[in-house]
Amino acid sequence: MSEEPGFIVKFFDKAYEEKDILELLEAPVSAISGISETDAEKLKTAFSIETVGDLALNDHIRLAQAVTNFSECSGKILDEEFQSKDFLELSEKPVYAIKGISEEDAKLLLQAFNIKTIKDLAKNKYVSIAQTTLALATLIEILVEKQS
Repeated sequence: MSEEPGFIVKFFDKAYEEKDILELLEAPVSAISGISETDAEKLKTAFSIETVGDLALNDHIRLAQAVTNFSECSGKILDEEFQSKDFLELSEKPVYAIKGISEEDAKLLLQAFNIKTIKDLAKNKYVSIAQTTLALATLIEILVEKQS
């Protein structure tokens, strides 16, 4: 195994414990502990997600995260007279409220991960694992380049 932190493998199936972080990004999404092959097929059907990297970078998920982040911050970043409940309400809308996510896609997300709302998609633990893996891989690449 390379010199990446070993704790990351705890979030991946045993078959991926010897992979380095860049290989984990290219691994099938089912390599994440808790994502079954059936769940992976549903992600592929709904969003064309096949790898851990695909999950980390999916535009629909990142949009859901942006809406949710604004929702959670709206009362903290704007003076009361300028606050809007729009973002608060948006994060609780069904996931298919996001353009490009069909009701059929939403059914697949519900079946695979119990995702009902935009906030559920934004806060999904498997998405978090994929995005943290990507962030760590990026940091390692930057540090390696600096040492060269």
